[in-house]
Amino acid sequence: MTKKTSGSKVTFERAIEALRAETEPSQESLLAFSDLAGERLARWQSVWVTLPSDRRASLTEQLRELAEEDIEADFRPIFRFGLSDPDERVRLASVEGLFEDDHPSLIPLLITALRDDPSPTVRAAAAESLGRFVYFGEMDRLSEARRRQVYAALMHALLTSPEDSPVRRRALESLAYVPNEEVDLHIREAYHSENDLLRLSAIVAMGRSGNRAYCEIVRSELHSVSPAVRRRAAEASGELEDEDAVSDLAQLLDDPDDEVRFAALDALALIGGNEAQKLLRAAADSDDDALAEYAEQALEEFEFWHGEMDFPMALFEEEDLKPKPIRRQGK
Repeated sequence: MTKKTSGSKVTFERAIEALRAETEPSQESLLAFSDLAGERLARWQSVWVTLPSDRRASLTEQLRELAEEDIEADFRPIFRFGLSDPDERVRLASVEGLFEDDHPSLIPLLITALRDDPSPTVRAAAAESLGRFVYFGEMDRLSEARRRQVYAALMHALLTSPEDSPVRRRALESLAYVPNEEVDLHIREAYHSENDLLRLSAIVAMGRSGNRAYCEIVRSELHSVSPAVRRRAAEASGELEDEDAVSDLAQLLDDPDDEVRFAALDALALIGGNEAQKLLRAAADSDDDALAEYAEQALEEFEFWHGEMDFPMALFEEEDLKPKPIRRQGK
């Protein structure tokens, strides 16, 4: 979330009228559906189920985008309801819209979507969304029962999904936070797969694992002919805080692919050190406006992770200081 949307408030009744209309509702109308509960939620549901599927899909997408833009918008009850919608587009946007819903009560809903949804795209999104709960489990922020529940559901999805399935890839990426031999075996098997997308997910998983035994493998992939692989390898190098990758990442700052260059900057910010800082500062002075702007942001991240703090670090819990799971859509 990045900003607070401004505008005059619309009453709930006016927003319900706009929901029924064929025209696109304003942002102010949609904001009237924030934090619904009780009778208002029931009223919204009674109207929602009468809308055509195309309109439900369009509105859910708009709500998802608004939730990302407005720091105060809370459409979690709507998105939870949307998980059982007949339309695949609504279910997918609902899973994605719940990206900041960290309450353990969401876990059974996501597991049901992962296990039973007829759409592999929705199942893959559910597997990805469960990744943050795997992470919370490793940070002791989940009960042991919930932790085992999430692990078992994702492992079952991994083992029963075809090699070319997006469900298998997202399940592997989400399980990567768990440091055990079973997960390590599946990561290594995926890396040696002939399926390029599964190999890509293995590189993502290596970074998320935090296991520095993967550093050499990830470093070698920084020179791949594939921009997608170079990007994921750069991200993984940063997550692994691989100091030996700094010189390789420096080469990627001249990569023809913008996403690869930006990933290299992010990685340097996470790795830290004098050489990484020099590279970031040089990039910030670049004549390439896009690279310079992104490098400025990366320098801020560098200062946050490695600069001198003006406040006691004891104010933070350990899990608050570690990078949170990164939402990765697509390949």
